Amino acid sequence: MTVPALPGAAARALYRELLADGGLFDLAQVSAREPAALAQLRATGLVVELHEGQWGTADPRRAAGLLRAQYREAAVELLLRADEPVRAMDELAQAYDSAALPPPAERSITHVEGLQQIQQRLGDLILESRYEILSMQPGGARPAVHLPRMYTDVEAIRGRGIELRTLYQPGADTDPATVAYAAHATALGARIRILDEPFRRLMVLDRSVVVLAGHASYQVATFVEDPVVVGLVLDQFERDWTRAERVRWDPPPPSTLADLLARGLTQRAIANRLGLSERTVAAQIARLREEYDADTLFQLGWLMRATS
Repeated sequence: MTVPALPGAAARALYRELLADGGLFDLAQVSAREPAALAQLRATGLVVELHEGQWGTADPRRAAGLLRAQYREAAVELLLRADEPVRAMDELAQAYDSAALPPPAERSITHVEGLQQIQQRLGDLILESRYEILSMQPGGARPAVHLPRMYTDVEAIRGRGIELRTLYQPGADTDPATVAYAAHATALGARIRILDEPFRRLMVLDRSVVVLAGHASYQVATFVEDPVVVGLVLDQFERDWTRAERVRWDPPPPSTLADLLARGLTQRAIANRLGLSERTVAAQIARLREEYDADTLFQLGWLMRATS
């Protein structure tokens, strides 16, 4: 399904010009003068035919509603097709696995100690990833202190077109903050499921590197590049993924100032949602920012939720 792009600067300028002229116009005359801009206005429903040969400007709110419906329909269609590439490539993947490829120069297993060193190496691997990151995150609800960074990370990863699949344990799907994050991530195209079984924290990057957290402490991690070990971990992940529960990650309805702030809404939008004046909301936020020592509205929301 192909959806029209939003009108560009030239199309917007033409729309304002047509409005200034009374909103009615002759299609042939405008098309001869600005065909590309007019085509955008027609595609997005900002101009419509009133009767034969006579055209007029339409309400942008109605056009936005129609576009929104088309975008949602396209998004649903893409989600339904999300597993097609895996099925289409399965035969080639089997051929690749059975081919006698030359061994890599290094097949290393490296132990890294120290949280900062682990995060540095993991961050480098994520930046180098080209097509896929798989992860298993036990423990249920995500720690509130990590959630703001998780929003930034998932946007950056999906912005590069990287497939992202994650397994959580029960508890993640009942924690409002975790559900809100998962709803945001899945809206970007990430996939998150719940596996009601014990498992170990790990990541697999581009099907070539496995990162295993230490059993006793997060201060130790093992980075595995041996293809045999990586293959075994991948097989286990795919079996777990198949058994895991699909979840519809609907964000919880925001009901408090903290919820709205954590969603990144502006002061004006928050005031509209709460039915208050913008000045009242601004005064409340100023007081709370000082109380929580928050630099941004988003940070304030998460700090408030973490302590509620």
